[in-house]
Amino acid sequence: MMTNQPARKRILIDGVPTSYLDLGEGEPIVALHGIPTSSLLFLPMVPFLGARRLIAPDLLGQGETESPPEGPLGFVEYYNHLCGFMNAVAPRRFHLLVHDLGAVLGLEWAADNADRLESLTILSTTLTSSIRVGVLIYAANLIFGRSLLRWGMRHMLKRSGNLDHGLIEEWSRPWSRRRVLRGTDHFSARHLNRIRSRLSGIRSPVLLIWGGRDDIFPLRHAAEIVKTLPHAKLRVIEGCGHWLPLDAPDEVARILSEFLSQSAIESSPRSKTPE
Repeated sequence: MMTNQPARKRILIDGVPTSYLDLGEGEPIVALHGIPTSSLLFLPMVPFLGARRLIAPDLLGQGETESPPEGPLGFVEYYNHLCGFMNAVAPRRFHLLVHDLGAVLGLEWAADNADRLESLTILSTTLTSSIRVGVLIYAANLIFGRSLLRWGMRHMLKRSGNLDHGLIEEWSRPWSRRRVLRGTDHFSARHLNRIRSRLSGIRSPVLLIWGGRDDIFPLRHAAEIVKTLPHAKLRVIEGCGHWLPLDAPDEVARILSEFLSQSAIESSPRSKTPE
């Protein structure tokens, strides 16, 4: 596993043993990873976040969070589990940082709970349905199994060299063919279209950070999200791929910290023009 990996905390969410990172002190950031990763995606950023607290759950059946033994593990099950975590662990208000499927789930949650957001930062995701996504995430796994996933992970990083062997094992372990068949609708058009239609209610500051060499969700996906959230800012980190927190943890953390500091200034009563 990662060098100096901290122990994750545990809590029961609707009977499911759920793991999460809770590191640092200060203003809270809740970070949501995607498929096939875990909360450890964000760990390299922690030394660069300054006086901030990072809370990052392992999503349903990923990382060290267990799966219900039977039943579907699709979008609804993931979302309900996330809502349980947010209600049980997350502070009343916080900054939300989301990636990949964590962004799809997190944007749905944000639309339902806009009053709890201090700000929203989005890393590499999509709100546009694509046959390519289904092939990459589900069909290839069903045909080739975990071996293809392990091979593909080794080629995800664009800047930082080889991926840690422990991460490859943790992130690939849950994705058996049987597991994939329990849920394949996470990026379905039905969910993405609904979420996109609801984002106008998010008034908090929004930042998008994208890798210039993202092979999973190229930059055009960010442009489509900005159309839906026109007040959002977009920053591109050249030479980075889909897993920005691993490729450039210092740059992501710096851009995020600058955004959070500026958002705090803009929301301060002193910065507002008197009526």
